[in-house]
Amino acid sequence: MSLRKAVLQRITPLPSRTPSPSLPHEWPQSPDTDAVFPDLAAHREHEPDEHIATRPKSPEFMSSTGVVKRWRVSITDHAAPALPSELASVSLSGSVKRDPDLWFEDGNIVLLCRDSAFRVYRGLLTRHSVIFRDLFSMAQPSTSETMESCPVVHISDPPDDLRYLLRVMCGLRKFPIIPGERMEFAELAALIRMSHKYHVEDLHSRAMHHFKLYFTNDLAVWDTAGVDGNLFLHITPPDAITAINLARLTHTDSVLPTALYLCCQLDAELTAGVERPDGSTERLEPKDLELVLRGRTELVRASTRGACTICKPSPSPQCVNKGCERALREVLNMMLDGLQKDPIGDIAGYAALDSWEHWIEDVVDLWPLCEPCRTMLHARDLDVRRDVWKRLPRFMGVTVEDWKDPTAAAAAPAPAK
Repeated sequence: MSLRKAVLQRITPLPSRTPSPSLPHEWPQSPDTDAVFPDLAAHREHEPDEHIATRPKSPEFMSSTGVVKRWRVSITDHAAPALPSELASVSLSGSVKRDPDLWFEDGNIVLLCRDSAFRVYRGLLTRHSVIFRDLFSMAQPSTSETMESCPVVHISDPPDDLRYLLRVMCGLRKFPIIPGERMEFAELAALIRMSHKYHVEDLHSRAMHHFKLYFTNDLAVWDTAGVDGNLFLHITPPDAITAINLARLTHTDSVLPTALYLCCQLDAELTAGVERPDGSTERLEPKDLELVLRGRTELVRASTRGACTICKPSPSPQCVNKGCERALREVLNMMLDGLQKDPIGDIAGYAALDSWEHWIEDVVDLWPLCEPCRTMLHARDLDVRRDVWKRLPRFMGVTVEDWKDPTAAAAAPAPAK
């Protein structure tokens, strides 16, 4: 490999993978309960139900996990028709099929979700979800549809999302995830959406824990994962779009910087969106797309500053080779020449959090530096990445109260022995 190729074609790994800003006044507010839960609105009487009408508006019901706060939840596009006022019987047919795993012969209620039927246990679901309790209270045998003598409740969510939720609630899916048994991000995203919507608080807390293990506020945790996830989660780059929408839904500030950062690395998916299993398309809100585009500019600047800092022609104070200073100067000049020819390329790209360690090793192989100067370059690389992480929320245009500053930890004095 030539020196020019080693310098201008930076060899780096893929991005080592992944809060909410203060919401502006014009941002969409929590929708009415009827808009969020059309299933419930279709079943209930005209007088307000005490659980549904008052719960979202009462501060005492607001949990720290954001489960009760419903901000960007809307399933009106999938609204189910109202139940008939007289008794009707629904039979399993070619268009409606029982779920092979979630049809219990001794179940006492049927959830009908588009063309899928789930026969489950009413008491089990109502024990963990006030929303299911209110839905089921409207499904009385004398006034509702039945299927195999069980009351039927229409659910308008995507069948896959409901299936993921019921599998956990009915004990068919181990959760939390066992290390090594990686969950697909689509499943985790469904659990977050559904547990948030139906107020399954324990499940929501556990799902958010796994969510924040990948889209973390801690650089040390970030560095333990890879571009395809971690020990618990398998992820693809476009999943960052879903992650941003989930962060907005749950008001999870600490997720946004890394999720926005990963969106900065996307190409066509950034504007086209990503197709979900139910056929819908996951897209960024216009304001988040604007944050990504602005963030890219900041990341290019950070990458340029980082490259110049690492190659600053100042050898280590412990340098034992008089040629190191000259070598560093020539490397810096060649890098600046590359920046002029390709302002947004391998050197000044969007992946400002990537380590330069592979590039440093190539430079050392071509231009031997003494061991102290080589160690110094790796130390500069780590300092540059820590500084980018510290400033990442600002680069992404968001505010995070609990963002961890790695530069503060590095500067802290060692405890006295």
